[in-house]
Amino acid sequence: MRGRFRPVTLILWLVIIAGLIGVAMTAPALQDARQKLQIELSATPTPTANVSSMLLITPDPNATPAPTALLLKLGVKGDEVTKLQNRLKELGYYEGDVDGAYGPGTQDAVIRFQTQHGLSADGIAGEGTRSALYSSSAQLFQPTPTPTAAASLLKKGDNGEAVKQMQARLKELGYYNGTVDGDFGGGTEEAVRLFQRQNNLDVDGVAAKMTFAALYSESARQVTITPTPDPNRMPILVNRDHPVDSSYEPDDLVLLKNVIPSSVAAVKGGDIEGDRTAVNAMIDMFRAAHQDGVTNWQISAGYRSYRYQQKLFDRQVQEYLDQGFSQANAKSATRQTVADPGTSEHHTGLAFDITVPGTIFKGTPEQIWLHKHCWDYGFVIRYQEDKEKLTGYIAECWHIRYVGLPHSQDMRDRNLCLEEYLGVV
Repeated sequence: MRGRFRPVTLILWLVIIAGLIGVAMTAPALQDARQKLQIELSATPTPTANVSSMLLITPDPNATPAPTALLLKLGVKGDEVTKLQNRLKELGYYEGDVDGAYGPGTQDAVIRFQTQHGLSADGIAGEGTRSALYSSSAQLFQPTPTPTAAASLLKKGDNGEAVKQMQARLKELGYYNGTVDGDFGGGTEEAVRLFQRQNNLDVDGVAAKMTFAALYSESARQVTITPTPDPNRMPILVNRDHPVDSSYEPDDLVLLKNVIPSSVAAVKGGDIEGDRTAVNAMIDMFRAAHQDGVTNWQISAGYRSYRYQQKLFDRQVQEYLDQGFSQANAKSATRQTVADPGTSEHHTGLAFDITVPGTIFKGTPEQIWLHKHCWDYGFVIRYQEDKEKLTGYIAECWHIRYVGLPHSQDMRDRNLCLEEYLGVV
């Protein structure tokens, strides 16, 4: 019958009606949940990874570390040294073998390049030196001109272009720090003497054939700076029990006449030498005395070679022999005032005899001032009246010895002679 529903159709309609009723009942709740979710999303944004922080904390394993600055110096070997030698040879600074070994020849070539280009001449090819060396503005080597044939010998008192050239060369190598004025004065003589001493030449301050050959050679070495004595190092002891051998010679002797102004002190003799550090301290001491009105100073003795001390000893022995002494007694008497060769403090260049011209030193204002103040300038009165048995010599109020600060002040404050201070008696 058309007018009647089938059972299946009836069931379908019932299900549809129930579903519609359910949707209608839950719609308000779903709408409310949707609104709350939207509010939360707008209030708390979705977090993202902090990429920049991760890059800082976790390095890229494939990244190449920055290279260490390259420093080429004595003893280094390799391709960079080979490259350096080739460039130095190309510019005329290096004449040795291109072997990739940074030896003295390579070091000297670097020094020549640095000197000509106004760089610190330390012989080390750092970034600054190599940058200048490999640049297009690097200069060809310009050797210092050799003096003319007329300048076969230069000495104190000379002047002219040849002296000027020599001063310029000495200054280039670091031996001379005065004015390049062509005047061969005391400063130039000391520079020549220093060059001769450090290059195993006869030290006479006269520039002749051998000195010129060494000075203008391409292998001429830069000055070796003598370090300032370490105040923590104990002074040297020279006496009968601690002699020096016949070959001993201090490293840095200067002629007193060249470095001590005549207005400060007189020098008795033109060949008296002394250690540079000790002489500078003595100049300071004399200038302080001048400020106190004590001005009549004279230096009568300084450095003595082993050979010269032998002459002094033999001469004194002969005088006693001439007076009728036996050989043994003559030597015994001599040893009271003259040290055996090798045992004299004058071998060190640190001992000086201070006098006043034309009179006995003892009792003069100079002697009194010296005994009171020399300790503050690094000097001691070496042979004092109450220390003869310890030093082995009779007292000498004129004999001072440089030991440096603070040793001298400590010895004064504790009333110690050098043997006591060093713990050998």
